[in-house]
Amino acid sequence: MTVGFDGIRTVNSKSQLCYYDRLLISSIGMEYPRDTFMVYTPENSSDRDLSWLLSISSVHLKTPYKAFSKWLWRNRSGIFNDFYRHGVKVFHGLDSVLPSGHGKEKVRMVTTVRDLTFKRFMDDYTWLEKLHRSSRIGRACKRADRIIATSEYVKNAIIKKYGTSADKIDVIYTAYRDEYLENLGDEVFIQNTKGKYNLPSNFILAVTDFGDLSNMATFYKALAKIDDKKIDLVIIGKKNDNYRQLKRLAEKLNIDERVVRVSSVNKHNFMCLYALAKAVVEPSIADGMGQCVIETMVSGTPLITSDDGCHREIAKDAALYFGPKDEAQLVNHLNAVLSAPENYKAMTEKGKELAAAFTQHHLAQSTMLTYDRARGKA
Repeated sequence: MTVGFDGIRTVNSKSQLCYYDRLLISSIGMEYPRDTFMVYTPENSSDRDLSWLLSISSVHLKTPYKAFSKWLWRNRSGIFNDFYRHGVKVFHGLDSVLPSGHGKEKVRMVTTVRDLTFKRFMDDYTWLEKLHRSSRIGRACKRADRIIATSEYVKNAIIKKYGTSADKIDVIYTAYRDEYLENLGDEVFIQNTKGKYNLPSNFILAVTDFGDLSNMATFYKALAKIDDKKIDLVIIGKKNDNYRQLKRLAEKLNIDERVVRVSSVNKHNFMCLYALAKAVVEPSIADGMGQCVIETMVSGTPLITSDDGCHREIAKDAALYFGPKDEAQLVNHLNAVLSAPENYKAMTEKGKELAAAFTQHHLAQSTMLTYDRARGKA
């Protein structure tokens, strides 16, 4: 079978959301080498991680063969000409964009919806952003033969906001990368990673995009109040305007010297930072995927996360939860974990057990089953 993907964000390494696209496509490509997977995008890219993705024999990048307008090619019927030439049977809109026009009857459509935060937090978006996002996702959900929601939390939001039938939606969770486990038990490699990224001796870890809903301000305020004033905070994330605001907040709270930011981490070193941390905090609000939650559970490091979005759905009793804006509760959890980590051994072991359901193998198989359902084959 030949499957096409909307790859406009897949090739854009500046987008935080390209991670999921590349993870999904690589998982399917490696799991099903006899099938063919076409990544359709108006623009090419020389990004190194994308080159790795395209090194998978079944994955191919496709730009417009003939197109008067690249926007029209992606959103209207132009792309169907390429589908016919390549024999595409299923097209997967990873960004909730599905082409319209003549030709849909010959290609089954699948779309992924990862969050509907703009519906819940209306004040955080301009009216134009809300209109664009709502209409785009609404059209995609209507056109799609099957919809993939990245959690039950997102599925319920789709049903509530768009009136979509539950029978049309498959919940498929994201996964951790297989490479993350390669050196997780190698103490020498872990310590070398500590030196490579110049990490402090004792730290709490957070992985964030510094977005409006990352809730990092609550975390900063809690960090300033915990008992251990010598423990640092390591953040994996790229700078943006929100980060600069947080830096000013850190200076005001007198914790700026305790905050260390790492812009990016090699995939082979990534899980080592989880393993080195005394705890991982995921404070975000309305998270529809739980990527950091899954990765923390795999590492065996204590997880403290906001009781919002899909976090409890994924981690169950393998985490400590706090109200998204409850600084005092977060402070109590941090003090408890940092002072007596041995008390949370059972919790972290439970996390490892739960993480077994979030492999790339499971992600690939579940997604291919959705494609079969879209074609009426399952």
